[in-house]
Amino acid sequence: MAETLIYIEEHGYDTREILENRLAEAKAETGLSRKSLKKTEERLKEVNEQIHYTGQYLANKAVYGQFLKAKNKGKFRQEHAAQITLYETAARFLKEKAASDTDSPVPGKLPSLKLLKEEKAALIQKKESEQAAYQRNRDRQKELGTVCSNVSAILGKQEPQVQAEKRKQMEHAESR
Repeated sequence: MAETLIYIEEHGYDTREILENRLAEAKAETGLSRKSLKKTEERLKEVNEQIHYTGQYLANKAVYGQFLKAKNKGKFRQEHAAQITLYETAARFLKEKAASDTDSPVPGKLPSLKLLKEEKAALIQKKESEQAAYQRNRDRQKELGTVCSNVSAILGKQEPQVQAEKRKQMEHAESR
């Protein structure tokens, strides 16, 4: 409890209201940093998927070109079924992505593998900094929550639910 009093003095919380406001602010900051982190993680997942399919597309492009030029397409497809299927899957994914990508500088065209890898590196750095910010905000929120709980215990103020239960017990006892 003494640590709580020292903490309150060090941080200049003159009233309980100020302390509770700081806790509410910390909760809001934690929520915002978590949303930002989730958004970055989702974008990183999208970029990784795009890198995967772009690599798959490029790796099998030559085989697909040979397939298109082959005289006996059925035989060639049987011999290279896996590579052709991978190419077609990747091409379908990339075509759908290009059609739905409104952020692309050139509509209908996806960025190169090099640009995707650069974006991935930037997103990884952003994710790391957002994780650190989220952790700091969460720790601060936890710290302020503990201080608020300790202040309530010191001042003897009970939680509203506990107070309501005690009031019901007293009313029940009086009615007997």
